[in-house]
Amino acid sequence: MDVPLPVEEVRAAFGRIAGTDFGMGEQRWSSRFRSERRQAREYRVGRVFLAGDAAHVHSPLGGQGMNTGIQDAMNLGWKLAAAVGGRAPSWLLDSYQDERHRVGAQVLTLTDGFNRLVLGRSAIRRALQARAIRSLLRFGPARRRMVGRLTGIGIAYRAGGRRTHPWTGRRVPDVRCAGGRLYELLRGGRFLLLDSTDGGAAADAVGTSPRVLAARCTEPPEGWPAVVLVRPDGYVAWAGDDRPNLGAEAVAAVARWCGPGAGVDAGRPADVGSGGRALDG
Repeated sequence: MDVPLPVEEVRAAFGRIAGTDFGMGEQRWSSRFRSERRQAREYRVGRVFLAGDAAHVHSPLGGQGMNTGIQDAMNLGWKLAAAVGGRAPSWLLDSYQDERHRVGAQVLTLTDGFNRLVLGRSAIRRALQARAIRSLLRFGPARRRMVGRLTGIGIAYRAGGRRTHPWTGRRVPDVRCAGGRLYELLRGGRFLLLDSTDGGAAADAVGTSPRVLAARCTEPPEGWPAVVLVRPDGYVAWAGDDRPNLGAEAVAAVARWCGPGAGVDAGRPADVGSGGRALDG
């Protein structure tokens, strides 16, 4: 990396690849870049956490570096804030490794594939791979999956337990809530309890907590759960369908995710306008 890069080497490389040096003149600045492939074995060791390029480096093909690093920070930031504030459950910081290390490994696999496609030595193999990808992307589900993977919107975290709701661990869409959009309500950095039931019984059962904002989902998409607890980073912490014990399940979910001293009780939330109710007992 510290070896100088003379303009003669650049001219020779362009001549070899493009057949011309495009009339290169004076070189004012140069730097060598080495495309490496590395991932830290652990993203957390005690009080030390790794995120972004410190946790994973890979080819720039596919433009995954910045998105992945920002998502690392979003995942870790609210968890650190909860731990520093003394309100994080004991397992919360460990979930950063569980969730983001797998995503980092998937990014390395993806960029490796781009490298083989773009930089492979066999022209025939590159042509066949490109044709196969174009054919695959003609299908809507495959195209949406690739777009979700490249943008990061389609990334989901594994949820433990066979009885876990299918929405758990998924990134929530920006659904309409009473008085505003879901992601507008998340700007305060709190958990969001979205209730789509007729009477809002689950939100009322949760009662008061300084860490949760309750709102009614006015335009739930198809297959949307009756009640959803959304994490500050926009992922579903817990979801439940409409059934008699839904309120009790919501209380348990808030207590589990919001940690000790969540303060849940049967009190009725106070109205805070903008379609949300602050559970701030």
